[in-house]
Amino acid sequence: MINQYFMLIGAWALFGLSHSFLAGDRLEPLFGRKSRIAYNIIAVVVTAVLFMVLASYPGIPLWQDPSWLGWARTAVCGGVILSFLHTLKFYSISGFLGLKAHVWPLTFSPWHCWVRHPWYFLMLIFVWVQPMTDTWLISAVCITAYLVLGSRKEESRILAVHPVSYAEYSIIVPGLIPWRGRALDKNTRMRLEAIALKE
Repeated sequence: MINQYFMLIGAWALFGLSHSFLAGDRLEPLFGRKSRIAYNIIAVVVTAVLFMVLASYPGIPLWQDPSWLGWARTAVCGGVILSFLHTLKFYSISGFLGLKAHVWPLTFSPWHCWVRHPWYFLMLIFVWVQPMTDTWLISAVCITAYLVLGSRKEESRILAVHPVSYAEYSIIVPGLIPWRGRALDKNTRMRLEAIALKE
């Protein structure tokens, strides 16, 4: 059993390292303008293999859930999915998927006024409300660690382009979990977006 745990941790570590290493422009020498599409395809394949590894290890429930908790989980997961669909209004999906070249200016959507990484925030909720088994607990911890480290790496790339506007934004708005009293007001948002256009 312990060996399975280490194998699972190793699989998640390999996923995180490969995903982070290939991010950015590392695939451009091989795939050119199609590098973003290639990156997404590789990410899907690696994720599929990872979840095949996870499925091969039967999880042991850590506790017995009351019946009402299953309904609560379903409601929360449904809310997360609907929230994710709402966030898509504020992203260039074609650019994200690599279907077309698109320069997306630094702007702060209603979601980004409360948390710097809305998708990561929603993913954390989705991950931690699942029925908890020994293997899923390991996976949840690994996913959380990846999101924390990955968000920092992502922000370092943004700061390289927007050193002033994004640095101030990062001081005001929390990274992964919204916090009462820490949000971007309209005037500050407009001022930072104006600064970003000049950087």
